[in-house]
Amino acid sequence: MSNVMTGAKAIFRIGGTQIAYASNVSYNENIQLEPVNVLDEISVKEHAEVGYTVDMQCQTFRVQNASVKSLGIMPKFAAILTNGEVTAEIIDRVTNTVLLLMEGVKLQARQTTVDARGLMTETWQFVGKKSSDES
Repeated sequence: MSNVMTGAKAIFRIGGTQIAYASNVSYNENIQLEPVNVLDEISVKEHAEVGYTVDMQCQTFRVQNASVKSLGIMPKFAAILTNGEVTAEIIDRVTNTVLLLMEGVKLQARQTTVDARGLMTETWQFVGKKSSDES
């Protein structure tokens, strides 16, 4: 058995719902650092931690009767102001290890593409509050 994670071994869930037709997922975890510049010194004294952000994007194949709104991931227009947060997970199906857990997740955008000779796809963009991995 390979120790390398592959897409075939990955389970992707949003709000506990497995996204079976996801073709890829990418995520970012960012620590915002600001340089501390002081008088009488040309180099940066230190980098101070001032912020933390996480975001995620996934590509999916559009499946009939399984839209992002019908799955409850994107709120319908009337519920935008009252939409709650969910969690997003990437799980290793072989070991059942949670490789990514993103908390406080909300969908902020979706983009749909329909090609004359291709598959209909959607790109979903999320923001979250914090992220952790198996460590």
